[in-house]
Amino acid sequence: MIWLRGALFTGALAFLVLTFVNASWLVTAPPGRPRLIANGGIAQDYQPGGRAAPCPARAILPPLHAILEDTARAVFTARRMGADYVAIDVVRTADNHLALYPDADLGCRTEATGPVSQMTMAQLARLDAGHGYSADGGKTFPLRGKGRGLIPSLDEILAANPMGRFIYRFPGNDLAAVPLLIETLARNGHDAKALGEGFVGNAALVSAVNKALPGVWTIDPAKGRACASDYRWKGWTSLVPATCRGATMIAALDNAFTLWGWPNRVQQRVEGVGGHVLAVASDGTGDSLGTGLRHARELPQVPAAFHGTVLIDNFWTVAPALRPDMDARTNAEAVAAQERDENTP
Repeated sequence: MIWLRGALFTGALAFLVLTFVNASWLVTAPPGRPRLIANGGIAQDYQPGGRAAPCPARAILPPLHAILEDTARAVFTARRMGADYVAIDVVRTADNHLALYPDADLGCRTEATGPVSQMTMAQLARLDAGHGYSADGGKTFPLRGKGRGLIPSLDEILAANPMGRFIYRFPGNDLAAVPLLIETLARNGHDAKALGEGFVGNAALVSAVNKALPGVWTIDPAKGRACASDYRWKGWTSLVPATCRGATMIAALDNAFTLWGWPNRVQQRVEGVGGHVLAVASDGTGDSLGTGLRHARELPQVPAAFHGTVLIDNFWTVAPALRPDMDARTNAEAVAAQERDENTP
């Protein structure tokens, strides 16, 4: 009986110590709010898992608007609606420009076929970026003809919005696009490090970016998921796993409760070793960041104390609800501006 009582007392004491060490509420949340990442700017809303489908354009829901991701309209409307960052995809063209386009191949979304890298920027600019979008498996194409001439170059985007902040991704994992991106940023006087911009890619791409721009924010999704996984096993000790050092932890909100001390302790510990915390709705695989928020009903999963970054897939719907400082008038102005853009020849 004495041994049993001692064991129970030791267990209870250990539980209390672990609870105290990992209590989020004991860490004062820093001032500020979450920084919002508009995935593709303003994008169509996809069916669950649609962004990862072989042809995402065939997996959208019935359109609520005519804006296409990775277009100038998508970028600028997201900025007007309060995006802190816009995640854009940059693909190398045949004449060494960078086009904003979600895929390495043209066949899914446009009337053309083949790799983006085999077309010049001028050829891409004549295509219909909305040609292949369908909400009923290819029976009808509600956005066909509405994306003609809307594939922009990165130079156009930077020239029109020099102080905009972006998260750059590389469809197809093209290493040759990295030096071209660095050159494009320099040519436009765009200081990615000073603006706090991010670069997403696999280990090889991240390494290339780090060599070209030391100290810039890079995100390796595989490492970010490894950081979260290792933290679940070791975080109870208050020690931060080596995989989190300088990394961006990808915290899936559907199981964030398994992260010891979520959210305040997690943020404090990861940021203390030079890392970042990116919240997503659910985990992805490979080079994917995961699924961003798509519905207002997912908003309660974002803690009020969270001040990291949040990936949002359906910015058109989610952003006004997540940003209390963006009132209905601001949203109405953004919508009106977007409609003016659509009606401008």
